[in-house]
Amino acid sequence: MKQSHLRSTMLAVAALGLLSVSAAAQNAGEASAWESANSSGSAAQLQAFLDTYPTSQFAPEARQKYSAASNMLLAPKVQHIDVQFPQEAEGLGLSLGPMRVAKLNIVVQQDGKASDVTLAETSGFDPYDGAAIEAARKATYLPAMDHGMAVEGRLAYDVSFGFLCNRAAGDFTCDDRRFPTTCSATVCKTMLR
Repeated sequence: MKQSHLRSTMLAVAALGLLSVSAAAQNAGEASAWESANSSGSAAQLQAFLDTYPTSQFAPEARQKYSAASNMLLAPKVQHIDVQFPQEAEGLGLSLGPMRVAKLNIVVQQDGKASDVTLAETSGFDPYDGAAIEAARKATYLPAMDHGMAVEGRLAYDVSFGFLCNRAAGDFTCDDRRFPTTCSATVCKTMLR
């Protein structure tokens, strides 16, 4: 029993070590790519870096340099948003359907914070709309850039809520396959049957 527990612990430690090495290698590759793009100052290289590493720790500086190098206005972007699935929806999966979308208009300030969030188009379910607006207000953004300077900008953003098929509960048809088994929405919840 002790030997089995010890073996499990050693496997877990080895797996964590491999994950750390993998993450370090990825960060090293990202840092190397940033160093190359940053030192070149080339709009094409900066854009390639942003395309490859859109959520990088270097993304804010890369966007600023790309905007200046290309003399372009860059729209604001969502950097991080944490949408909470409303509890009111959990027992209503079938009646709500597989996916609904709340469309938002967001004004992003120069400091990357939302100054105004409005509902452009309802999802048809108030708790979804409220959760989308609340998440957008708390989200962090990369501000719009105009010739390398952060400026206020507007962003249209969709927040989707999806229900997933609960095959583990013995539901193999999932209402004629209307409900997916993998999440393609902003946030998903497995249907309770």
